[in-house]
Amino acid sequence: MTKYLFAIILSITYLFSANAQTWELLNESPFRSHHSIGFALNGIGYSVTGSINEVPSSRFYSYDPATDIFTQEDDFPGPSRGFGIGDTWDGKAYIGFGTSQSNGPLNDLWVFDPDNNTWTELASCPCDARLHPAFIANQGKIFVGMGNGATGNMNDWWEYDMATDSWSQKPDFPDLPRHHPYQFAVGDYVYTGFGHGSNINGNLNIFDELYRYDPLTEVWDQMKTLPAEGRVAGTQFSYGGKGYVLSGDGSDHSVMPFGSFWEYDPLEDEWNGMPSHPGSSRWAPTSFVIDDYVYFMNGLSLSLVEDLNVYRFYLGEGDPPTSIEELKSDEVIISPNPVDNNINIQLAESVSIIENLSLFNLSGQLILERTGLNNNSITLDIENIPTGAYYLKIESGDEVISQKIIKQ
Repeated sequence: MTKYLFAIILSITYLFSANAQTWELLNESPFRSHHSIGFALNGIGYSVTGSINEVPSSRFYSYDPATDIFTQEDDFPGPSRGFGIGDTWDGKAYIGFGTSQSNGPLNDLWVFDPDNNTWTELASCPCDARLHPAFIANQGKIFVGMGNGATGNMNDWWEYDMATDSWSQKPDFPDLPRHHPYQFAVGDYVYTGFGHGSNINGNLNIFDELYRYDPLTEVWDQMKTLPAEGRVAGTQFSYGGKGYVLSGDGSDHSVMPFGSFWEYDPLEDEWNGMPSHPGSSRWAPTSFVIDDYVYFMNGLSLSLVEDLNVYRFYLGEGDPPTSIEELKSDEVIISPNPVDNNINIQLAESVSIIENLSLFNLSGQLILERTGLNNNSITLDIENIPTGAYYLKIESGDEVISQKIIKQ
């Protein structure tokens, strides 16, 4: 089935670099949160748990990049949590730790299987329960360390073996204890650093150094320091043999005026500046990578409005594929948009006739549906639906057209 995606972008496109790498504004997030856990599997993005209105949550959302629509899934079955963390390996997602409203700090571990849409609890870490530790899945293992709990900041280091569902303690992280570091894996190595240490003489202690851990030799090595201010509470990922650190708070543990984005090349042990994401930086955002794009969402910034904005950035070589904004065409004319009451939908003759119409809200819930149509021009009455943004899906033979509309 051919899919055409049409989007009405409500703000300008942000252009930053000579090779046309661009942060694109997408559909709004259906919720405002911080410390949500993001991951992507089988071409679908996910966001789970996190703090919503400062309350630990069990909410679980999926995101389809083909339609730019979020769908609320069944809640995560474990304890509601904020300040948790997760990663993916071999087609599954692993999450855990954080803190719950009723149980306090956690040391549990869960796995999500997208093939049957199920969560399974695994062996809990025999370590101290903790908030926002480092957590990296790589080569059939999960590496967890640092974070903070009842005893304050930590620098211990643990390995979870997926094959045996068991934990073992490894050599400590070789620097000062800290919480909310950044982390990623490239090849056989695990990298972690930055984060927030205990205050020294009443002064904040935000780190800017990076370390590499070799699981085979269990040796730590310090790598090149980030050529910028220290940072904490951002998001991170690996792609194409490189690691990336994105957004977060700066050395004063406050929002930075720009969306800082850095690439680490492990072969050269070098940091390269990347185009900042729009707006100010965000505290505790989330991200996931689908194909050659990183998707960035959630977290708290200087703007309550900006916090709902979702962006994506092309990481591949050369010019990016056709952007969402460029996918507008003459295949369909929808007017007026924004709309008060009646909206007119006109298909080009080449697309044939409208067979079915469906209207969804931003959470993917069906609002209204018209089936058995047989015309290339339809007027749809939406006077009685609430104001807001919606997606209109038009089915015509084996083609599906989606367009964002605004009810005012």
